[in-house]
Amino acid sequence: MIHRKMLLKLHNLSILTVFVFFLGFLPFNAFAQDEREEDIKLGMLEEITVTATRRETVQQDTPVSITTVTAQQIDNTFMSDVRAISDLAPNVTLTNQTGFNAVAGGIRGTGSITILVTQDNAVGFLVDDFALSHVQSQFVELFDIKQIEVYRGPQGTLFGKNTTGGVISIETIQPEFNEFSGYVEGDYGQYDNDGDIWKTKVALNIPLIEDTLAFRFAGIYDKTDGYYTNDKDTATFPEFIPLFAAFGLPAVNPPLPPELDTTHVGNGDFIGGKDVFAAKAKLRWTPTDWYELLFTYEYVKDRSDSPPGVNETPTGEGFLIEAQGFPGIQAAGHDDPFSTGVTNTTHIGINVGDGHQVDVDGYYLTQLFELDRFDIKSITGWRNSEEILPSTYTGEAYATYFDATRSTKRDQFQQELRLISNFTDSPFDFVAGAAYFKDDVFFVAMTSVGLQTLLPIFNADNGSFYDDRGFVNLDLDITNTGAFQSTEQERKTWAAYFDGTFEVNDKWSIGGGLRYTDDKKEFSRLIDGGGVCNQYTRPQDAVPIDPDEPMDPPNNVNCLDVRSNALSRAGLTGPEWDQQSVPLGRDHFGVDVLPKKDWDKVTWRVVADYRASDDIMMYGSIATGFQSGGFTETCSSVRTCIPFEPETNINYEIGMKSDLADNTVRFNASLFYTKYKDLQRNQVVPYTNSLGNETQETITINSGKSTAWGTELELTWVPIENLRVDASVGYQHHKYDEFILELVVGVPEDLSHLTPPFSPKWQLYGGVTYEGPEFSNGGALVWNGSLHYQSTAEMSVFNSTLSQLESRTLFTASVSYRSPGDRWFVSLWGRNLFNETHRVSANSVAGLWNFTQYGAPREIGIRGGVSF
Repeated sequence: MIHRKMLLKLHNLSILTVFVFFLGFLPFNAFAQDEREEDIKLGMLEEITVTATRRETVQQDTPVSITTVTAQQIDNTFMSDVRAISDLAPNVTLTNQTGFNAVAGGIRGTGSITILVTQDNAVGFLVDDFALSHVQSQFVELFDIKQIEVYRGPQGTLFGKNTTGGVISIETIQPEFNEFSGYVEGDYGQYDNDGDIWKTKVALNIPLIEDTLAFRFAGIYDKTDGYYTNDKDTATFPEFIPLFAAFGLPAVNPPLPPELDTTHVGNGDFIGGKDVFAAKAKLRWTPTDWYELLFTYEYVKDRSDSPPGVNETPTGEGFLIEAQGFPGIQAAGHDDPFSTGVTNTTHIGINVGDGHQVDVDGYYLTQLFELDRFDIKSITGWRNSEEILPSTYTGEAYATYFDATRSTKRDQFQQELRLISNFTDSPFDFVAGAAYFKDDVFFVAMTSVGLQTLLPIFNADNGSFYDDRGFVNLDLDITNTGAFQSTEQERKTWAAYFDGTFEVNDKWSIGGGLRYTDDKKEFSRLIDGGGVCNQYTRPQDAVPIDPDEPMDPPNNVNCLDVRSNALSRAGLTGPEWDQQSVPLGRDHFGVDVLPKKDWDKVTWRVVADYRASDDIMMYGSIATGFQSGGFTETCSSVRTCIPFEPETNINYEIGMKSDLADNTVRFNASLFYTKYKDLQRNQVVPYTNSLGNETQETITINSGKSTAWGTELELTWVPIENLRVDASVGYQHHKYDEFILELVVGVPEDLSHLTPPFSPKWQLYGGVTYEGPEFSNGGALVWNGSLHYQSTAEMSVFNSTLSQLESRTLFTASVSYRSPGDRWFVSLWGRNLFNETHRVSANSVAGLWNFTQYGAPREIGIRGGVSF
């Protein structure tokens, strides 16, 4: 049912659209030019230059599986983050990490399913040649884009480690000399549930010295209300808590202590909204004809809401959350996944209401020296990011069932030098380079495991699970103070590479390359209680080191504190805590480990291409890649805070690239076969903590092998001058050859029948753009529509119930009026016009609960812009 507010806004948008359409027939000449800009004519297919071989080549002559996405194609998705690429490139599956504004998924069945700050993604992201290795930093705002190049398959030789799936290279617009220009664009839209969408993009290009110096500023402000509401009311808690029956307590209307906050319904506000400002300032300088410098300053301020989750815990699968009175939405008969819950705690320092706060400063310097027979390119960059990410991980508004704040400080430095040949009289060309990367990260998390407060405690004084007042005996301290864990990692990587191509004759070329990588990581982990006692230790939390000797907790004599890592042990309350610090010494943690490890690896590729005609090129290649080894941020014992090894793959591929029918049809195809070894997978394992208690932890291990094969077909067709058709097909078949885990210690289990995550069998895309005949004033209407289908894919390693990316068909369409001379435009647009409800991420938490996220419902909006 469409609300009156939605009908009113649709009515207003319709009036504006009719008005804009009417403008097209008026004989305006104020913005007329003798000729319309060539770049808005569809005409023939354009030549695309890419940097797949670390030197500029024509896409159709480059023997690599590449999709090049233009700025206009990104604009036509009406999205402004990297997930838009999924709709435009086959066998690319990008979604968000459950509960975070971060990238999940990957290319050809690879990709990350973890937010861990010490683990690398299998897909490399570059922005203007600066590498972003972590999934949080890869969640890039797309603005002022020149083009995006998507390289499928391992790119270990030219791009280095963590590119087993491929590389996504984003190129932004550089300052132009002798040209004062710019644009302003704005969007207003609305989700199907009335949540508002606002977006503004600006750019300004200023020439400073003729042919020598130019400045460019570009920015985006992206703000939405979100399409979730904090109003779900499905809990049986506190009236019915099934788990209590196992303790001999009444499950119906149990006598809960009055100090327990039993709130479980939110305030009804929109949640999950976006609030991001991102900008870049660039200075380009060419004092001579052989030297060019580009300096870029990047700034990001993100104050988006904490991404909400949806409680989709399956019924009857041993999940704790249902037993404590919080059933999943299916079990509760709740059919609206956009109605969910999020806590609003502040007193323990986990301030979910403050949202996810991310601040970025980046400084980048690119220098190019153009010599007679060589070019030398230097890429220098430093990027600092600080994050405070409070989250509710359950989709429940209960005071604190499982909440956490993850705070990170990350410093990245990159220096790369390339020597690029420019032999005009030789059949041989090459690129050689050396690179150094430094990535230092400090991470602290405060967690509130409120589910423990609903586990009755045996009262030895009265021999029951009741306290002395007759209420259920619960320990509510966890709801008042969270507990810390901390991780630090210093990583230093250097690499050297060489890649060349030799033209055997006018038909055949052969090429290949090698890269050597050395990767060193130093790791520090603090977690768990069981450290020293102090004056803030509660008597019930004090444990003697020697049971036969007396304890003196305030003086830390013969005393360990089971919650020594709690905030209260620092004598602080939540509002007093600096959320990017650990206010406790290392001796307050039961586990304190400082391992380090050094890995080195050689990656290589060989390729041959055959020019069948001027219009058709065929190629075959073998390439290798590796995903770096590392340490698991969540490890909790000396036994498991040990390194996991690199994941490797080898890819065999044949392909064809063609421009046919007088350059009006472009058809590219590839067939690949990829073998993966030493797969990095997360596993929940039991361990004994420093106090001798049995519990569990999540670690990353090398656990098997898999094989993926598939094909990618891409077509661009311009049947008439003003009509363009784009289509693609991605198919992949990915299976485990070996996948054995010890779900029970000492009992290996063969899980090779499971399906690897992020491996949808089918992805189909079709898009049409039609530029109508010019009106009498020189203006025109441009129509665009696209359809993207993706089949079901697993997201959980264990293929848990209700954790799949659901198959979906998304329809996006727009109609735009472009003024004479293309000086201004207005567009009416819609996304997910079929209003398809579809799960886009999921996390099954160690058999305790399952929380998920959904893609946006129908969006309708209007966009306008002015260029000058």
